[in-house]
Amino acid sequence: MFKQAFENELKFEGASTRKLLERVPFEDPKWHPHEKSRNIDQLAKHVANIYNWIPVIISKDEVDFSKGSPFAALPELKSNEDLVSFYDQALSNATNALENTSDEELAKTFVMRNGEHVVMSFPKAAAIRNLSFNHLVHHRGQLGVYLRLLDIPIPGMYGPSADEQRG
Repeated sequence: MFKQAFENELKFEGASTRKLLERVPFEDPKWHPHEKSRNIDQLAKHVANIYNWIPVIISKDEVDFSKGSPFAALPELKSNEDLVSFYDQALSNATNALENTSDEELAKTFVMRNGEHVVMSFPKAAAIRNLSFNHLVHHRGQLGVYLRLLDIPIPGMYGPSADEQRG
């Protein structure tokens, strides 16, 4: 049940995310809307990478950040084509991981820790929901605001955007 629901959501949300990433400009990768905000390059790479977390969650029962992070490997991306290609690979990795798992595996506990400190512990299905799907939608919304501030038309996610409605 979890597996099928996640596969369906990945297909839908994956296509929506790709539409947004296709619009990320690379003319000024250090642009950011506020001094406390990530720059557009960092945020776009983060969005493109989040689906790579799904195979990690499925394949491991625990991640200990005191020993390094399996989530942090981000390549240098020099163009929008590089960004979209990186994202397509992440989406493929997530799709393959979900296709090759079971609801039994998704019911197992996943623990995130930093040494002795347990950051969170919950079923892998909840980890995928919270650390991947919900996390992605949150940052995708931020990226949409960045694009709006740069006057780049926003694609529709759950129906037509204001840009699409106006033609």
